[in-house]
Amino acid sequence: MARRAGARRAPKRARTHGPHRGPQHGPSGSHSHRKPPQSTTENVAKRIGAVGVAAALLVLGTLLGVELGTDRTTLSLFEPDASSSSSAPGSDSGSDSGSETSAAPVPTVVVPGVVFDQRILTVAELTRKYAKRDMTLVDGDPMQPTTFVISSFNILGSSHTGKKGAAAGPARAARAGALVRRKGVSVVGLQEFQSNQIRPFLSAAGGFQAYPGSSQGNLDAENSIAWDPGDWELVRAHTHSIPYFGGKGRNMPYVLLRNLHTGRMAWFSNYHNAADVHGPAQRWREAATAKEAALVRELTADGTPMFTTGDMNERGSYACRFSAAGMHSADGVRTVDGACQLVGNLWIDWIWGSAAVTFDDYERDYSPRNGPRISDHPIITATATIEPAKDNEKCAKHVRDGKAYYFCPDPTADED
Repeated sequence: MARRAGARRAPKRARTHGPHRGPQHGPSGSHSHRKPPQSTTENVAKRIGAVGVAAALLVLGTLLGVELGTDRTTLSLFEPDASSSSSAPGSDSGSDSGSETSAAPVPTVVVPGVVFDQRILTVAELTRKYAKRDMTLVDGDPMQPTTFVISSFNILGSSHTGKKGAAAGPARAARAGALVRRKGVSVVGLQEFQSNQIRPFLSAAGGFQAYPGSSQGNLDAENSIAWDPGDWELVRAHTHSIPYFGGKGRNMPYVLLRNLHTGRMAWFSNYHNAADVHGPAQRWREAATAKEAALVRELTADGTPMFTTGDMNERGSYACRFSAAGMHSADGVRTVDGACQLVGNLWIDWIWGSAAVTFDDYERDYSPRNGPRISDHPIITATATIEPAKDNEKCAKHVRDGKAYYFCPDPTADED
């Protein structure tokens, strides 16, 4: 039939090209919706987000106190996957005119995965752990030297009041305490420290504490160890029987103190050996020295420092017997290769230290015997230094939140 003039043909259906083409019929006749391929920029953005999550986990692990390790898997920041390859737009007629192109390769950055395989122990957990190894948490830094002033002082008991012009016992004891404070003494071994002298001395010394003091009766108080509670705390306190007049035993003290500035612990013992005022007492002094030296060997066997103070009523012969236990005196007496090395001008009052101890500034001050008399003995003092603990040999160090915690051997671990 002839076509009318001016009549329009039906428009041809427009072809679609590129990513916006309409639904296509697959072999089965169903519609297939293809997801547009991601660009490299979108892919990288996703991986940057994943890295942010990993970084957040790292920070979280640090805040929670866990140790971060390396996982067997890794996260690639820029490594392209299958979706990073895109096909160039082609003809919908199925012709071979179109070709696929790949994005240019980009560098690969690998971020380790996060493994929460070990947790940092708390201080309480560390304390329990080291307790199984007979080690204890100390308050200070044992890697620093422990330096302090030590003294031995026979303050003349109240029962001797009136002899040689001495004032009343409590008044003299207060002056003795004030003298100890002026000299900066941190630990002092006291002899003839009778019951009515205890409180005046301790108060005048600046609030010192003492053992046994008045805790075990008047007689045992006469030989006490006193210390500044701003420098030391009491860990263990004991007495043992020492032959005195006529060989009768007298309880005399030894204590374990912990230094508050460094955490170091040390043993201190204090004695008053028998004089000859009630007849010859040499054999009792020798018996006493043997017990005192035996205690030194026992308590220093694990390396714990030890000090001994006292009025031994004997000079050179005593010094050689006692130094054989491994002690050396603040004024220089020691035993070397089995030979006793004495010094000049020996006295009957002594300060001793074990191998881990050094002394400086030894002084024998006779002023208590002059003027308003305090005692018939000088006060002897010395600056003692306990050597630092050796790194990682005896003590362990752990740092938590910028603070160091030290665990050191506990000399009391085997005690009941």
